[in-house]
Amino acid sequence: MLLHRKSALQQNDPETWKRQWQSLVPPENRDVPIPLDGETVTAFVQMNQFVMMLQDGLLMEAAFFDVCSFFQRAGYHVIWLMRCTQDIHNGYLKPKGFAEGGARRKWLWKSPTTNFGRWTSDNFNATILLQHEPLPDGDIRTCEKPILQRVIWAESDDPTRMVPGKTRFLTADLPATPQELLQWLSGTALSKLRTKL
Repeated sequence: MLLHRKSALQQNDPETWKRQWQSLVPPENRDVPIPLDGETVTAFVQMNQFVMMLQDGLLMEAAFFDVCSFFQRAGYHVIWLMRCTQDIHNGYLKPKGFAEGGARRKWLWKSPTTNFGRWTSDNFNATILLQHEPLPDGDIRTCEKPILQRVIWAESDDPTRMVPGKTRFLTADLPATPQELLQWLSGTALSKLRTKL
């Protein structure tokens, strides 16, 4: 019987990771202050009708909901991009196969930090993108490596609790690459991404 040791996950620090994703857009679209009703919140990326926030890990604190609400009230579609490679490596987030002939991926989030299911059902002007593979080195604007999944449906074991026992969710692979994400931010509809490239 062979014993397999889990190798250490090598990933860059959160600030370097954030700067890598911000390099997808021109400098004027990075760290953009968005004012509303006497308050200002800074979007990591703002392009066209989108604001994008970057989060290292799946931990979703109450401020997550407040920030989403703020940007939505300001008229933006919110993209929340989460690096979850560590969560996958540590077994908190598990891919559980495919649905619909391989077009959708199934996931199980053990010990979730918030009710992902309730949040996704109540927010139509927000998108959660999961980075499930490490970002490659170099210029990510031309990266065609499929490292992203977009959450399209989620269900928790107890929809009334803010922190349920577990959550199952489904993702789609559009946008799957940094290049596709840039095309979406630039105004290409999700359904047209693969025909545009």
